[in-house]
Amino acid sequence: MQVVEQYTTPYYKHILSLPPSSVRKLWKQNKITLIDVRTPEEYEDHHIPGAILMPLDYLEVLSKFLPDNDVAVICEHGNRALYATYGMPHIYKKKAIHMQYGVAGWMAMGYEVESGMDENGKKWMKLLDSIES
Repeated sequence: MQVVEQYTTPYYKHILSLPPSSVRKLWKQNKITLIDVRTPEEYEDHHIPGAILMPLDYLEVLSKFLPDNDVAVICEHGNRALYATYGMPHIYKKKAIHMQYGVAGWMAMGYEVESGMDENGKKWMKLLDSIES
């Protein structure tokens, strides 16, 4: 008889998952910063006002620029944000919230979104340039 080892995911006290309604409440109370880990194209198409774009491919490199306060990590459906929080717990200075259901869930609730590329959508490129220089 072969013994199969049981796998359990580690527990991180500073990482949690919340639905869009809870994230929006914290955001409206200015208790969190929204970090969008989607692509620039997705961000330009639609994003939550005030969200800061940090594409997942560059998140670890840009992690030293993450804000010192609690953050909510968002993507389109919640999968990349799940990886960006539970898969990279070491990069967060305070609490990191994985927003379940992503921006799609946010929009399904009728919450605010805007389109176009703004300054928050371009910051990551400037930060990346400052690292490389």
